[in-house]
Formats: sequence, structure tokens, C-alpha cells
Amino acid sequence: MKGPERPITRAPENLDDVLLQIEALYDEEVKPREGALRHRLADRDRYLSEDGTLHPEIWEARREIMKASARRGLYAGYLPERIGGQGWTRNDMVYIEEKVYGYGVGLNPALLSWSEGATPRLIWASDDDREEFIDPLVRGEMTSCHAVTEPGAGSNMFDFKTNAVKRGPDWVLNGHKAFITNWKHADIIQVFAVTDPGRGRHSFSYFQFRGADYEGKGFTRGDLYQTMFDDGFTGELIFEDLALPGSAILGERGQGFDIAMSSINWTRMRRGGMCAGWGGYLIDKALARARERIIGGRPLGANQGIQWMIADMYADWHQARSVSLAVTSVMDNPGPWWKMPRPKGEIRDVCTMKLVNDEAFYRVADRAVQIHGGGGVMKNSDINKLFQIARNLRIPGGSAEVQRTTIAETLGLRFRG
Repeated sequence: MKGPERPITRAPENLDDVLLQIEALYDEEVKPREGALRHRLADRDRYLSEDGTLHPEIWEARREIMKASARRGLYAGYLPERIGGQGWTRNDMVYIEEKVYGYGVGLNPALLSWSEGATPRLIWASDDDREEFIDPLVRGEMTSCHAVTEPGAGSNMFDFKTNAVKRGPDWVLNGHKAFITNWKHADIIQVFAVTDPGRGRHSFSYFQFRGADYEGKGFTRGDLYQTMFDDGFTGELIFEDLALPGSAILGERGQGFDIAMSSINWTRMRRGGMCAGWGGYLIDKALARARERIIGGRPLGANQGIQWMIADMYADWHQARSVSLAVTSVMDNPGPWWKMPRPKGEIRDVCTMKLVNDEAFYRVADRAVQIHGGGGVMKNSDINKLFQIARNLRIPGGSAEVQRTTIAETLGLRFRG
């Protein structure tokens, strides 16, 4: 779980203290809960409830870990200090996320805020939103969901149909969102909608509201969408003449595109630490397999073919991690990383970071499965789970093809008509 030895690179001055804090949190909060829920975490059939959604025992354990991490200042540490974060840079977060994800695929990811937690969208919230939205999310007491994707639209925001129309003091929201993480449990719903069609990047706005206040009043949690790794955590949201007060706008009217892209850039940059942590975990597993599996009286790792596969895994891991550290350094200087809009070169760098990490991690996971043979394809093995996650990562946050297209366009290959 420690991963390959880290190459020498710049690190935040207090990195060692933060990493020790993560170790303590893992030992005190994560490990005991993983032990108590081993029967569910190790068996995908027990991981879910009868209706196919994430089992309540696992969800409750995750929420307790979120709160414990928040009490130590880790959970939303990447956010600005003015809204309860630590102000850690994106470069800092590569190391921190690498440490957290290096523990594997149990409950450890709950130590850090992800799309269901305190997201960069809170940076645009007003002071009036502090008590109702910002503080509960930063403390890990509530969760959220990011309602952007629709059944017929994803990467191209100008294809979206969900819209909000101003009627007196209220906004009336109509639309259908799909493939939404944490659609069932989210306390706070954040929705991307068309408010001013035809105004380019200013055509969109964000809205946020507490789901419990509007369920059955124009807001419905729709069907479960079961993913390839049976997470029981993805579904749809439906809005039918949902009347929201003017105060429900997140940021300003017409600012939705910039808020969305800042959040999406955060998702893409998070790939660095995530893939470094999980990739290191898989390399450790592959090395152990190569040393311990005996065939014909010799370790599996004595075969040159296996040695080369592991060498390629390390090369992919090292390359992607190095790209991540280089790109996040650019985003932090002069910073802040969340400021919008970004220069063309930085957009290209972020897309490159996501593309390189997604593709490299997929190759690492694929070789890990191959080295483990029959054990690697077993449904409940960590190796198989991470392979499925690796395959999934090449789609959300902008598919690999979208990243390549954006890279090409920022290099001058943009043709209209």
C-alpha cells in the first residue's frame, strides 16, 4: 500500500505532518470500519441493498469517516481558508490524494471530499449560504450531488435542455439529469441549467437547494443507473416546474459555465493523486504476486515477460505522476487554481494531465489483472475492482476523446463550418 518509492520532487513544507495525519485517520477511523464491514466490502452481492443501491451500513460508515476527517481539517483541505478549508494547492493535493488512494478500494476514499462532498462550487457561494450550505458540507455533515449530465447531452454543454425561467421573484426549473453520482443520498442538490439561451458561455447558471425541502414539489429522485462496477450510487434527477427562490442561484446569473469548468478542471486534476495512489497499490500487488507465486519451482517474477510488464507499469505510473506534478505547479503559479477563465495553454495542460493519467492507469490496471491470472478476473478481487474503475475513469470529467480534441484545438487545429 505504500506504492513504489517516490521520485524526489517538490513537496509542501508540512507534507510529512499531513501524511502522518492521514495514517492516523486511516488507523483510527477507516481500518476498524473496514474490519467491521469486511463481509460487505469484500462481496459485491452484499455491498448493495436489495434494491441495488449502496448498502446503508456502508454509506453510514463513509459518512462517519467524512466527519472524522473534517474534524482534523483534511476532508476539504483544498478549499480556501475563508470557507473552512486549509488553502492547500493543487500540487500539495497530488501528494495528499496519492496517500489516501494508496490504501486501495475500501472506505479510504471517504477521507477526502469528492463529487458528493464539499466541491469547488462552494467557492462561488455567498456569505448568506454559509450556515445552510457551506458549513455542513465542509464539516462532512451533509453531502451533495452535481447535476450536470443529461440523457442526451454530456461534454457539450450547449446541448443541454434543463432550463430555469424567471417568474417574478422565483426561478422555475424543468429538466432531466442522468448519470448523477450520489443522486439518492444527496442532502444538497446543485444543478446546472440554461437561463439565458444564446449568450454563449453566459447562457448558464447554477442553482442549489436542500433536496428534502422540495421532494414531491417538482423535484424527484429517479431511477438507479447501475454502473459496470455495481456501485449502487448513480441515478437520475427530474425537475418539473420546480419553483426556487432567487436566492437559490449559486454565484451570479450567467456564471454557470465558469463554475462548471472550474469544478470539471478540479475533477481532471484530481486524477493525478488518485491514479498515483491506486497505481502504486497495484504495482505493490503485482510485485507481491511475482515474488510469491511459484511455477515449476521458480517465482513467477523470474520470467522476463513478467519483469517487463511490471517495468512498464512503473514507467506508466512514474510518467503520469510527473505530468501531474508539473501541471499542478503551473495551475498554482500564480494561482489560484480555481480562477476562471484559464489561458489556452493551461486548458491544454489540464486536459493532458487527465488524458495521461486515465490512459496510463488503465494500462497499469490491465497488466495487474494479467499478472494475477485467474485471481485477477474474480469479481470480488481488489485487482478486478480497480480495473473496472480504471476503465470507467476514461469517460467522466470529459472522455479521453474530448481531452484529445481540446488539446488539438488549443494547438490551433480548430476548424468551423
